[in-house]
Amino acid sequence: MNITGYGQATQEAINDFERYVDFEIPADYKQFLLEYNEGTTIVQQGNFYVDALDTLVSLKVLYGIDFNEKELDLMKWHEEYKKDLHTNCIIIGSDTYAGKILLIDNDEEKGIYFWDQGWYSDPSSQDENIYKVAESFKSFIEGLKVPNEI
Repeated sequence: MNITGYGQATQEAINDFERYVDFEIPADYKQFLLEYNEGTTIVQQGNFYVDALDTLVSLKVLYGIDFNEKELDLMKWHEEYKKDLHTNCIIIGSDTYAGKILLIDNDEEKGIYFWDQGWYSDPSSQDENIYKVAESFKSFIEGLKVPNEI
């Protein structure tokens, strides 16, 4: 995995988080939390491609559980945005601007999505600003590109 982690989440912390968000998060994302908990790409600012926007986005950080630094904590982000999120959706990271990385796991949508929260890319707007990036967390991580691979 092209990720530098910052510790490991406990199974108890993951269970508590799942109870709070009221859905079971996918196994590949649980495994990430257990092994890395939070992280960045090994080479600073790994990129992922958003087909619908025809653009590369730079990943800043993937959030974790039970961090003293609230800006990196999954619970903090869920508390702040839960009214704006789809069913069975959590914010799992951010890009280098105002965008967020979402994990959605409900009947209509499954996968990793980019939320162009600041509408920085055409055709983003207030009504249309969430774009699918990968079918699963694992495929999202595997698809990250470091700048010299682009």
